[in-house]
Amino acid sequence: MRLKSVVETVLRGAPPLYRFGSRMYHKFNPEFKTLSPGAPGAIQKAFEFAQTDQDAKQFKGDYHEFGVFRGGTFLAAYQTVEQLGLRDVSLFGYDSFEGLPPAEGVDAVDTRFFEGQFACSRSEVEANLAEHGVDLNRATFVEGFYEDTLSEDLRTRHAFQPASVVLLDCDYYSSTKVALDWLTPLLQPGTVVLFDDWYSYGDVDDLGQPKAFADWLLEHDRFKSEDFCEFEHNGRGFVLRRS
Repeated sequence: MRLKSVVETVLRGAPPLYRFGSRMYHKFNPEFKTLSPGAPGAIQKAFEFAQTDQDAKQFKGDYHEFGVFRGGTFLAAYQTVEQLGLRDVSLFGYDSFEGLPPAEGVDAVDTRFFEGQFACSRSEVEANLAEHGVDLNRATFVEGFYEDTLSEDLRTRHAFQPASVVLLDCDYYSSTKVALDWLTPLLQPGTVVLFDDWYSYGDVDDLGQPKAFADWLLEHDRFKSEDFCEFEHNGRGFVLRRS
């Protein structure tokens, strides 16, 4: 187990100390890089897959990232589509830019995530990306908490193509489920869905992202999931298929 994970586990027994330690860690480790070292490779693998899979190659699709934080993973997605010459791919990032909302319902049973965690302003994110060569004309950011912003009106304001690759880095069950529900009309057989926090609660099915995906699949039985990959530290990906 990583030293950081050990320290976090110990501190979670004292939630105020854990929240203070988390804020200090991010304050004094402001590096512009993804917090999930395996996510860039998973994104590249997903886009490469989309060029050859019989289902995925039937449509031109976009990239959707839920939970942008400082923009490190979004940068990796941009670099991948540039490297692969996918000029028709638009990139969408969704974030409150105020950190996580309060934990409620099933999300409140554990103390590892808390209100305001992973806050980073939109202006800082855009500055980070521009400094690293991202053409911001190819990036669209939707600012606000998902319950407020993921609406039918949002669909009318953007020319969304089907989703080719989706990264859900939104930690909570509730946020993941809201994002999946809104995405449903954009999802196709062949879409790759990457869950950055699949194992955040360990190998548990009734919390967080595993529960959100299971509930979503029950409600949308035209889809089934096929294992795609696992990635460091807590990630797991699936391909959507026809049932």
